Amino acid sequence: MKNHKKHGQCAYCGAIGPLTDDHIPPKNIFPKPRASNLITVPCCITCFEGWSKDDEYFRAAIISSYKVSDEPSACSVINTLIRSANRSEGFALLLKNSIKDVDVFTEAGIYLGQEGAFKLDVNRIDRVAQRIIRGLFFNAKGYPFPTNYQVIAKIQQFGLNDILEKLQGINFPPLIIIQNGIFCYTYHETIEDVNSGVWILLFYGTLPIVGITKPYS
Repeated sequence: MKNHKKHGQCAYCGAIGPLTDDHIPPKNIFPKPRASNLITVPCCITCFEGWSKDDEYFRAAIISSYKVSDEPSACSVINTLIRSANRSEGFALLLKNSIKDVDVFTEAGIYLGQEGAFKLDVNRIDRVAQRIIRGLFFNAKGYPFPTNYQVIAKIQQFGLNDILEKLQGINFPPLIIIQNGIFCYTYHETIEDVNSGVWILLFYGTLPIVGITKPYS
């Protein structure tokens, strides 16, 4: 992490002090050369520390998804992921332990046997997704996510059109597109409460995460 001399307000906790830049989403999901319009938000050192392992895992989960792994633009990120595993024994072990045998079926329901698949640590994925939404919230509104609100975010197995159909009646603005669609997002805030709303994150044009922001009950 680079040490920055700038001071200001952290996008996550609201503390005033020395800041670094946090990429939203983590920049390791983007293939090189990376675009100039990647989103960053100011982040204090305390919030920033300890996120790198979660970010590595998040990249592995996104890239290994069957929806993403065949995308041509994902190839260089997959190669980078493999190099990271080769350099880090701990990260390689984490990936190995995440590969589980799963039952495979055809669309008609015919059993084809088992094959290795990446079994997600859902809590870890959700944690990064929540941080992404908190960062996008700050980027959109200019103030930290309120401490009396919560973010609930879940990775989805449905396509974007299926999700929009399930959320019919909610008018979302056009997707904001980052680096040729490697990451896109949109959100709808409620009329009654501008801090509450629904967020849609889309990775590589195929893998969505849906989140909501709302007050704690």
